[in-house]
Amino acid sequence: MGNTTQIDKQLKIYMLGRFALEYDGKTMIEDEGKIHKVWTLLGYLIANHNRKLGAQELPELLCSDDRSSDPVKAVKNLVYRLRCVLSDSGLPKENYIVQTGGIYSWNNDLSYVIDTEEFTEAYNKARVVSYDPEKSIEFYLRAISIYKGKFLPHAAYDEWAVNATTYYHRLFTDSIISLYELLDKKESYEPMLSVCKKALDIDAYDEDVYRIYIRCLTKLGKHKEALAAYEIITNRLYDELGVNPSKELRSLYRDIIKTLKSVETDLIAIKEDLNEGGRAECSYFCEYQIFKDIYRFIARRVNRTGESIFIMLCTLTDKEGEIPSIKYLAEAMEGLKFSIGRSLRKGDLFSRYSNSQFVVMLPDITYENGCMVGKRIENAYKKNKVSKVVVMHYKLQPLDPKSF
Repeated sequence: MGNTTQIDKQLKIYMLGRFALEYDGKTMIEDEGKIHKVWTLLGYLIANHNRKLGAQELPELLCSDDRSSDPVKAVKNLVYRLRCVLSDSGLPKENYIVQTGGIYSWNNDLSYVIDTEEFTEAYNKARVVSYDPEKSIEFYLRAISIYKGKFLPHAAYDEWAVNATTYYHRLFTDSIISLYELLDKKESYEPMLSVCKKALDIDAYDEDVYRIYIRCLTKLGKHKEALAAYEIITNRLYDELGVNPSKELRSLYRDIIKTLKSVETDLIAIKEDLNEGGRAECSYFCEYQIFKDIYRFIARRVNRTGESIFIMLCTLTDKEGEIPSIKYLAEAMEGLKFSIGRSLRKGDLFSRYSNSQFVVMLPDITYENGCMVGKRIENAYKKNKVSKVVVMHYKLQPLDPKSF
């Protein structure tokens, strides 16, 4: 980090969540996503401001996809253009880029601060003062407040930036986990809610953060919000990434349900809740953990009564029998869910089993009638446009109570 005198007039460089140079509280230069090698050069110089960049390194970075017969000259031209951009930006007239022969570097004699260094400094201080939980909490909160998003977001997938992107985001996630562990010991959960919301705005698929968020909501007695958060992350994982929720997340769901039910002590309220408020218009859809509990309960009863109960698995594939493309899967699963719900009886039960499957329980039915149900679901599903590229299959098996 450069000289830190005259704080008010410092150059502030932001690389987490945005790439911008500010001076005297005003944004002078900001990368708005334009694909431009001048921006790549500026970002690389600042990210490596403690190094001198040699004659081979910059040409390989900036000219690898060019057909230029003279990469060194091409780099000189880019440096000249970058100097023009800096000069025309309204920043103080300084020599921002130091050049010695074919060696280039950022001028470390300038007065400037970089958010990446402020971030890592706060994180490292939090680790150093771990013997003092209050100070550690303070530094973790500071680190989290500095982190506004992925490193150089418009260059996040450039080969040279990938390691830095991964590194800073890992520190950010570790800050959240460590902060939670400290606040959990104090049974102080409210501060974590805004922290988790910020983290999920940055990465909406981070299961670690969702688990912390759900635990905090539950500890604060916000059980319905916790359940809603669980449903959001599982839907995102299913529909947008095509993956199943982890065992840890599913286990957390069971804890939410147990807690949600245990706090209700009014019998009239419980009966109203169990009766679905008179809104039961189609079959019952539930989370898979609940489906398993009901399955096991009914299987024990079948041992005594000998009832005929069948389990159906409805699966979506492409024309080749493979898992469908994510491009079509979410729409296809939504269509299949609707088709199943409207094709079953009110007493039937179904659940999402995987990113491309639903499992159905059909009580008091024969195999032949079960096949008719499967055909009915299939015909209903075919009314969806996406059925032309995503095909539905079903299998039917009797419930086997022997293991219970």
